[in-house]
Amino acid sequence: MPIAYKSADFSQLYRQYRQSGRVDDRARLSSVLDFAEEFKFFPDIGVHLESLDQGCELLQERRNYLKVRLAEINKLISRIPQVDELEDLVELHRRLNVVAIELFLKGVGVMEVHALITDYRHILTERVVALISAKLSPQPCEFAWFNMGSDGRREQTFFTDQDNALVYRVDGVAEIDAYFENFAREMVAALDRVGFALCTGNIMPSNPDWRGSLEDWHRKMEHIFHDQSQNNLLRVIILMDIAYCAGTKDIAQQLIDKVHQMIHDNFGALMVMARSAVMSSVALTMFKQFRLEKEPEHRGKFNIKLFGWAPLIMTARVFALKYGFRDTNTVARIKHLEAQNHFDVELSQSLQEAYLVLANAKLISQVEAIVSGRKYDYYLDPKTLKPEEQERLKQALSSVEVLQKLAYNSFFSSSGL
Repeated sequence: MPIAYKSADFSQLYRQYRQSGRVDDRARLSSVLDFAEEFKFFPDIGVHLESLDQGCELLQERRNYLKVRLAEINKLISRIPQVDELEDLVELHRRLNVVAIELFLKGVGVMEVHALITDYRHILTERVVALISAKLSPQPCEFAWFNMGSDGRREQTFFTDQDNALVYRVDGVAEIDAYFENFAREMVAALDRVGFALCTGNIMPSNPDWRGSLEDWHRKMEHIFHDQSQNNLLRVIILMDIAYCAGTKDIAQQLIDKVHQMIHDNFGALMVMARSAVMSSVALTMFKQFRLEKEPEHRGKFNIKLFGWAPLIMTARVFALKYGFRDTNTVARIKHLEAQNHFDVELSQSLQEAYLVLANAKLISQVEAIVSGRKYDYYLDPKTLKPEEQERLKQALSSVEVLQKLAYNSFFSSSGL
């Protein structure tokens, strides 16, 4: 586990959550506040509190609770830039994660949890970069550190691992290459210590595939976009969610621009990604029942990431890339595609709801793992959900299938797979 959660910290709160269900402040406030039709969720805790301030007579206790927790979060986050020892960052990360889980179990929404966790982990990473930079001073040239995966999409959850890349300015100087090889190794080890687990797929700058000079990155991308092997396809997909984290923003933007230029110039790579997206199975049978594992280890469960969340993210991504939208966040991609009339309102709303339901199920499966003390493996037992929650999950998976069919027609209707 990236952080050693203690099941006792959450067992009672989780039991209460299972008994009472999620508190929906937006639904309670809708009787007194005029929400825009498209405003289906609070994007962050700040907006949540602003809404409660307007309806505070209804939900005074709830408002006070969130104000106290937000003050606690802000106090913890304010300490991060002042810390000089990695062990202090370990403790701050642990305490912030505990608050995030408690807030989720007390009814704070998926998008708020995403925003909160992504923000403080970004600040933690920035501080680790600063500490390692100071340790290895002087810095030989400008560089940038990137986040990818769920961090790059601003969709972080309770468990995290490292999906990062590194670029630096000067090309072809052995001493500089050696410096940043050492920098990458130090960074990866430090992040692991702070609570960002090592990536099992080795998507970290300690791997030379994920670091290099700006010119070296250009050469790498020319290769991976033109040699569409399975491994290179995976690297292309990962690069589509790259986002600047720390270092020099100018050099970071140059690399991001290059990534998007390459996808624009290599439509064949986008077609390969689209094929992968539409062929990804979801956990529904043809009779709209859950498709569950039969093997003993995961009998009666399904992988919520592999057969739910990922197909939605992948398919929304290829549509966004097709129409040149650069924001990496999945809900932002869906909203943009609606705004540009590529998705109708009904589809957009169903996909946003599907994202919330699937991400919520993923978070629940993580809490289940924490409370039970087992290693998290993305598997969810639908029986742990209430009947109405199971139906919402089935509808979410059906919406993903609708999106995949639309992608098939958009990319392959004339040529076929």
